[in-house]
This record gives sequence, structure tokens and C-alpha cells, in this order.
Amino acid sequence: MKTANSVRSRLRFDNLEHVKTPDGSGRVSVRLEWDGESYEGTVSCLETQQGVLKAASQATLIATLASTSSMTDAPIDMEVVGVKAVRAFDGWVVVTRINGQSGADRLRLLGAAPCEKEEDLPGAAVKAVLNASNRIVEQRVAR
Repeated sequence: MKTANSVRSRLRFDNLEHVKTPDGSGRVSVRLEWDGESYEGTVSCLETQQGVLKAASQATLIATLASTSSMTDAPIDMEVVGVKAVRAFDGWVVVTRINGQSGADRLRLLGAAPCEKEEDLPGAAVKAVLNASNRIVEQRVAR
């Protein structure tokens, strides 16, 4: 039985799957969890660092928007404007920019997430999108 305190108020990063194909392309799938429900987004990509980061960001946003589809008021519309991995000191930071519309409100969101190793950049891209979008999604659900 769930109590008011046990309900998760934000989307949680559950899983990221990156599949490479022989033709030099790939696919990134991201699964998010919220209150026991799973939401997934999948995007094709080029097998470059930037291509995988962009796909991870877009897949995260697809899953995020799927989690809001049952809201009765005006839907949230968001798009990834850009994502960038920056080498900082001995690690990395992924920064993402999201624009969108929520009712009459124009959204200009910025998210960031650190990681230590280059192979962890796609996961950091997922976290950067959640960092930017969770505030808006949480506000909409609280209404």
C-alpha cells in the first residue's frame, strides 16, 4: 500500500540500452520509472559520440513526454535543442538545452550532469535531460 510519502514525485532513470549495428548506425533506448510505471523512448543514431548523446537525450525526452500523456490539462511539448559533452578537469559534464511549451508558458530549460568516464556519457545525457525537465513535469503533476 502506497502512502503519500512513498510516491515518487519525479521520473527516475531506470535503464539505457545502446545497440550498434554493422552499418555504422545504432539505436538508443531509455527506460524511465515513475510511481511503479515504466516509460520508454527509442531513437536511431549515428555511431559517433555526438550522435549517441543526441539519441540518448531525445529518447529520454520521448519517455518523459509519454509519462505526461495522461494529464488532463494542456500537454507539455518539449524538444532537445542541443546536447554537448565537455571535458572538465578529470571528468566530463553533459549539458543539454530543451525548449518547449506548457500551456501558455514558454519553456527554456537547461540541464547538466557529470560523469567520470567517457563511456558513461550517454547516461549523463539522460540525467541532464531529467535535470532540466523534471521540474516542469513535477509542477504539472502537482497541479
